[in-house]
Amino acid sequence: MKNLENRKSPANSTNTINPTRSEKLSLRGNNILTKTISIVFLILLVLGLFAFIIYGLYKFNLIEIPAFIENIFHKNNENITETKSDDANIYDYLQNNTESGSDSSGGYVLNISLENIKDIISKIILPDNIYLEMTAKYYTDGKASKQVEMSLWKKNGKYKYTLTVNSKLEEVYINDTKREYIENDITGNKTIKNADALFNFDNIPNIPNINYYLNLLDGSQITDYKIERASGENIADIEYEIPVLNQRETIYFSLDTGIVSSVKSYVKEGDNESLYYECETYVKEAYYNGDKQGGDNTAISDSMFLIK
Repeated sequence: MKNLENRKSPANSTNTINPTRSEKLSLRGNNILTKTISIVFLILLVLGLFAFIIYGLYKFNLIEIPAFIENIFHKNNENITETKSDDANIYDYLQNNTESGSDSSGGYVLNISLENIKDIISKIILPDNIYLEMTAKYYTDGKASKQVEMSLWKKNGKYKYTLTVNSKLEEVYINDTKREYIENDITGNKTIKNADALFNFDNIPNIPNINYYLNLLDGSQITDYKIERASGENIADIEYEIPVLNQRETIYFSLDTGIVSSVKSYVKEGDNESLYYECETYVKEAYYNGDKQGGDNTAISDSMFLIK
């Protein structure tokens, strides 16, 4: 009976398997690796969230990042000219940032990039109604050898100008958009012909046009440029050299009307230079049709453009 009681049935027996030492070390290593990965992932997540918050605050100008840190992530190319935010739309900036002061003293002087100046020039639209008087002088040996005076009227595509050389009337021109009238007092000839459909301000002789200088700047070396407030207007002042012609020029033009008000040209001879040409343009009248004064109060009457 004792032998039967001590004998265990296979169905009621329990087999206990004890893990080996190597298996215990393997399980412990897996647990440590899992915990390490979880901790690293959590740290990266926190750092990413922190970086996102910092970037958002910097993007909306709520904080400032030291310059040396910015340089690490934003390395500037030495060949690229840095453009400040004020230069992004300089025309609007000038209109909205006029400092107090008299017209004679101006309000401000602002240096901007050449690309801004060229962009402004290319977008200028001449007034519909303008009346200009221009005087140009040519110099020889420091003395004025020739003086040209010109008066120009423009109204809604119609043009008229008179040309006087050394105080003597030489030419009268009228364009009424359909016909052209040319009277030359030197030859005595009078001509009436169909108007050139492509005629515009670029075709007016003697009066320098802004488009001419826009093209000239591309082949020149700019030595100085700035914008200033003078007599109630935004005036651009550009100085440049033309190596091919061995000369230097300065021009002043209005950013409000696009009219070139002054030009001076100097011939360079070694270290010396001499004035050989200067031109002054006086704006007697300049209106856009959208202006309240433009169409009704202008002194430029349609009768000025009649061709008989």
